Amino acid sequence: MEQNTYKTPLAAWARALEIFIPAYMFGKSWGIADEKTVGLFRAQFPAFCIDMAEKLKGFMRTDIESLKLLVATAAGAAVGFGVLALLACVMHFVIRDRAYINSLRFTAVTLIPIAVLNGTLSHGVKTLVEKMGTQSAAALYKSAVITPWSYFTLNMVFYLIGLWFFGRRVGIQRQRRKYVMLVGIGFMALYLACGLMITPGEWQALLPELQRALSR
Repeated sequence: MEQNTYKTPLAAWARALEIFIPAYMFGKSWGIADEKTVGLFRAQFPAFCIDMAEKLKGFMRTDIESLKLLVATAAGAAVGFGVLALLACVMHFVIRDRAYINSLRFTAVTLIPIAVLNGTLSHGVKTLVEKMGTQSAAALYKSAVITPWSYFTLNMVFYLIGLWFFGRRVGIQRQRRKYVMLVGIGFMALYLACGLMITPGEWQALLPELQRALSR
């Protein structure tokens, strides 16, 4: 007996947005630096991600003020999608039991906590610049170097929880979920090694340059 199942006409759009929205959230923070804060963004995030976003912004340069933010976030999102696609290749190799597009969707959805982390860190950079002339050096150091680690720890925990439980939800075998967790841990270790988070040494070198840039 044939069973009728209902599928919403928006199902295809929903599947596409499951990839697009996390990729956009993940990468957009890499493109929103301006001339005065780009050095700070290079210290906060891997410098090559910021540099690639800046090159894309150069290709899409516009004099229309209302479009500049759109261009900046689109450039960062494009770089973010590239990183997401590479991570999904590794996940696909580990999972091995589905099409690449489904591995891509899994990778994108589980990466949302790290996308939120990126957004929190970029917002922190903007806030730090706004408070540059009103806070002490110790308070600025705490905001730039110490506090972001609490965000990192919290979102890292959410990321690993998401990998495990969403992996179970979509039918990844328990043994393979362990490897998926190792891929997630390895990805975040690589993200840190490539330059995520501002180190004390970076801050000491960056602070005078930032103060000079903002005083112009």
